[in-house]
Amino acid sequence: MTKDAAERTARCNCGGLAVTVRGEPTDVYGCSCAACQRDTGSVFSYAALYPETAVTVAGEPTVWRRHGEAGRWIDNAFCPVCGGTVFFRMEAFPDIVGVSVGCFADPEFAPPARLFWASTRHNWVALPAEVELIATQPG
Repeated sequence: MTKDAAERTARCNCGGLAVTVRGEPTDVYGCSCAACQRDTGSVFSYAALYPETAVTVAGEPTVWRRHGEAGRWIDNAFCPVCGGTVFFRMEAFPDIVGVSVGCFADPEFAPPARLFWASTRHNWVALPAEVELIATQPG
């Protein structure tokens, strides 16, 4: 896709919470920290970052705030009906919205450029050689 790509919509399982994005993400990454493993119920999170101005939210999310290793907050926005986390906001990047890539249900979506907290990934997780493995996460 090009920078002028059509809109994409990410949604929860029941469809009650959706995020429509315009254009390409500014970054796509994975994270294997323990908090992301618990947030997703999987071995890592897989997220795409977009400028706030490129994002439209439909539905009323429930928001849960947690604090990362550096002490800054992360607000996870999930559907109050089915519980799917569709997007998040981070104190460290106030004008950015992160979208859970799995909510796009698009097998052609860009792979992550890097995996943060590779030091705590499950031993069996093997990623393509082009995915940069970062032991923790920069402060």
